[in-house]
Formats: sequence, C-alpha cells, structure tokens
Amino acid sequence: MNAEERRGGKDNPLASGNDDSLNAASFDSLHKGLLNPIDKVVIAYLAIIAALILIFSYRIPPWPQLIAAHAAAIAVIMLIAKWARASSRHVAYKFQLSHFIRGWYVIALIPMSYKELSYLIPLIHPRDFDVELAMIDYRIFGAHPTIWLERVTWPTLTEFFQISYATYYFWPIILGAILWRKRQFDKYHFWVFVIALGFYLSYLGYILVPATGPRFLPLIKDAQSGPLTGIWFYQTIRETLDQAEGITRDCFPSGHTELTLLTLYYARKFHRRLFRWMIVPASALIISTVYLRYHYVIDVAAGALLAMAVILVARPLHRALGGNSQI
Repeated sequence: MNAEERRGGKDNPLASGNDDSLNAASFDSLHKGLLNPIDKVVIAYLAIIAALILIFSYRIPPWPQLIAAHAAAIAVIMLIAKWARASSRHVAYKFQLSHFIRGWYVIALIPMSYKELSYLIPLIHPRDFDVELAMIDYRIFGAHPTIWLERVTWPTLTEFFQISYATYYFWPIILGAILWRKRQFDKYHFWVFVIALGFYLSYLGYILVPATGPRFLPLIKDAQSGPLTGIWFYQTIRETLDQAEGITRDCFPSGHTELTLLTLYYARKFHRRLFRWMIVPASALIISTVYLRYHYVIDVAAGALLAMAVILVARPLHRALGGNSQI
C-alpha cells in the first residue's frame, strides 16, 4: 500500500474513515441486484394502480393508454437501474449522471403519481366519505373542530399556519439533499425508500377512503362564519396550492401529517441540526391541517398512525428487499 492509500488520499473516492461516507460496500448494497428497494416499492405501486385501472376499465375510457404509461414507467425504471449498475462497476462513473438519476427520479415521479389520482379516484371509487369522517370528529369532540377553532382564528396566526403548511413540500427534499451533499448515500437511499413507501401508502389510502376535506363539505362549510383571512401571502399560497393540487380527494390519511412526522423522526436520527430547525414549523404544519380546514382530526390521527407503521416496518422491509442491513 502506498502513502496515498494509507492516508485515504483525496483522489480515492472510496477511502474514508467515516462509516457514513461513500465506500465500496455502499455501492455494492445499492447495485447488488438489478432493482434496489426504492425501485421495488415504486414498481409495486405502479403495478397496483395498473391493476386497479384494468379492473375498473369499464369506467376509465383511456385505460389502454394509462396501462401503457404505467408499463413504460416501469420499463424506464428498469433501464435506469441497468444503466446505474453498469456504471457502478467503474469508480470514475459513480459520481456522474446515472448515480444522480437513480437517486432522484422518485422525487419527480411522486408528484406525477399524485396528479394521476385526481383523475382516477372518482372513477375507481366514486363515493366520498366526508360525512362519515366529519361525524367521527363530531362524536369525539362534541363539535366540528374547524368550526370550534373559529374562536381562536386570527389573521396573523392564519398567515403563519399557511406558510408552515406550504413547507411540507420542502422538508423531505431538504433532508435528502443534506444526506446527498454529505455523501451519506446509504442513508440517502434509505430515506428515499421511506419517502416512497410513505407517499404511496397514503395514496392507496386516498383510493380506499376518498374525501375532499371540511372546507368543501356543505355540512361544515355552510356553518362556518366566513372564510379564513391572512395578511400578506395567505391568499396567494392557498390559491397556488389549490391550482397545483386540484381536488384530489386526498384527506384520509393526512399525508401532510405522515410525511412530516417521518421527516422529523429521520432528521433526528440522521441530522440533528435539521431536526432542531424544523420542529416548530413542522409542529405548526400538523396543526395547520385542521386550522386551515384542509383535514378532519381523524385524518391527522390516521396519518400519525401510518407514520408509526412505516417507521416500524421500514428497516426490516428495506433489508428484505435487498437494502443495506447496517442502516
């Protein structure tokens, strides 16, 4: 061994005394099979939705095109996996485009899967459960929570909660970007696996229990004293989110609650500084789901339970699907 190798020279990307740094074992775990755990979760979801499209094809006019699109997405994932595995055999290529695309394609695919639900849910399960969810809240609290909260409604507080609510879209990506930048690739790929599992389980929940939320339910909407008001950015943020998301029947379980709790949990494990920064806005985000009339309280409880379930199964499932057992 020469002097450069002994001191883990800067030109050797695999040499490091830090267990979190990129090393040969890390790449072996990511590429020991054609598909990694992330790929398998994504493909399983795409296959489940394709099966539902086929089952309910009599209600879905463009079902052949949708099935073809899902098959094409699976094929692209497999091509990316083959490309990344081939590149991983050469150290010089491990930091280039194939590794980046393999690591980040899910971040682009998840919003596309979400938008698809706005079209599919009314056709696959054309019944909303808002009344049932609202009545569960009413039986628990003796009132509809969004109506009760009118006594503490305040424009400044509404503004704060709306901004906090919008940060939901950034916290998971911020944690992933930190892990990627620190070259903690095993942890990064595990985190993306958790994100994919969490999002796709919540999406299946939306199909099972479609609901639009208390702001659209006449029973509650007509009983509110009036719309919420903010100060500067409230209306712009709310309208922007409404246009971007559409009416997707995405209340039960609360994905905002689930993914925020997952991000908090894994930020505490992987990057304590981010955890400290996000705990106040993340807590406000969860409260805002009800305060801003997006969710019923039962949605939030279901989202929290789903987050706990994902945390419990993530590591064993990740290992079972071929992931790194040392995370």
